[in-house]
Amino acid sequence: MDAEQRSIGPDTKPKRKRLRRFARILLGIVAFMVVAFLIYFPGQQTPIAFTLATGIGVKGLQVRVDQMEDKAIHGDDFTDDDKKFIRNLYTCFAKGGRLTIVLRQSGQIMNHYLSQSGEDLKVNPRIFVKSWSVQNQMTKLREQIMRDLRVSEEIRKSYFSDAFHMGDPEFYDSRVGLYFGQIIATPDKSAEDNIVIHWRAECPWQWPSYESLFEKYGSYHAENFPLPNYLSMVSGPQYCLRIDNGLGGYLETLGIAKPFLVWSEWSEDGGK
Repeated sequence: MDAEQRSIGPDTKPKRKRLRRFARILLGIVAFMVVAFLIYFPGQQTPIAFTLATGIGVKGLQVRVDQMEDKAIHGDDFTDDDKKFIRNLYTCFAKGGRLTIVLRQSGQIMNHYLSQSGEDLKVNPRIFVKSWSVQNQMTKLREQIMRDLRVSEEIRKSYFSDAFHMGDPEFYDSRVGLYFGQIIATPDKSAEDNIVIHWRAECPWQWPSYESLFEKYGSYHAENFPLPNYLSMVSGPQYCLRIDNGLGGYLETLGIAKPFLVWSEWSEDGGK
């Protein structure tokens, strides 16, 4: 038995060393992530961001959000703590979105909303061109341009879509980040009769108010959305945080945010 233990002993020591080294590396990574999380979401943002990511404590956060929605609907005064909570909540939405791939541009747009500059924001065309509803309107404008060429060989300087909802339910970034807007097509005909279409998308980032939602739907909570987190994905949608679109619009009333215009431009070869 002693001989067997002696033969095992030297072999197990390197394994234990590797395990200890791996444990130290893992703890170092976890510590780094915790510190980075605390830096990125400082102060009162820390527990909010933790709940939004994990779902732990979501019931308590939901109660607080419901209180803010009720105050906004009834026009009650918001305390300084209420305003700080609302700003921190939406700041976490913006920061969290920018950390992800699927909501990166929406996070950028939300951050601009909270900056209160009101200045137009130029964004990468990806959020527009990957949306099915935008693609559908572009197709209609292309067909109109080609029809004018066939019928009269003349094209207008610009072609305009009607206002339409630009979000695509299947493309989450545009679903969250885009509202009603317009597409403008400016065709350019070369000497070789080749058509290049210059596109411009414009989307006023104006959140709906509770009053407009009630007038449209007969309910203040008509546009109420579930925000997923880890627990909701593994244990069910009851762990989602639900929040009214109208509360986002109320940020303007509180002086926390300011509407602006989101726009982008791109070009494509329309053929001959």
